[in-house]
Amino acid sequence: MKEYYGVENPLGLAYSQAVRVNDTVYVAGQGPDTLECPVAEQVRQTLENVRNMLGEAGLDLSHVVKVTVILNFAYITPQIFEKIYVQYFQSPYPARTIIRSDIGFNVQVDVIAVA
Repeated sequence: MKEYYGVENPLGLAYSQAVRVNDTVYVAGQGPDTLECPVAEQVRQTLENVRNMLGEAGLDLSHVVKVTVILNFAYITPQIFEKIYVQYFQSPYPARTIIRSDIGFNVQVDVIAVA
């Protein structure tokens, strides 16, 4: 059984922001609400958007088992991201991959969570 969340996504694109299959929730890449704010705030907004999508599925960040992060290193370094990330996730931390990108956004995060 599949459940879909965020089907009315803000960009109007053909995807769901999150899909739950049994006990697993897949959250599509979330970004900041705007690029017109400091990079630290962009990271916070992004992680809040992830938290909100999980909340719609009845989960929270403690259920996350895998995180994929895409960063534009010209604006956000892994060190800047890390300082904010540890305010949202606690040890033992989920598995994580950081990918460098220069494509149109500064930060994007997708997660896999298990109930």
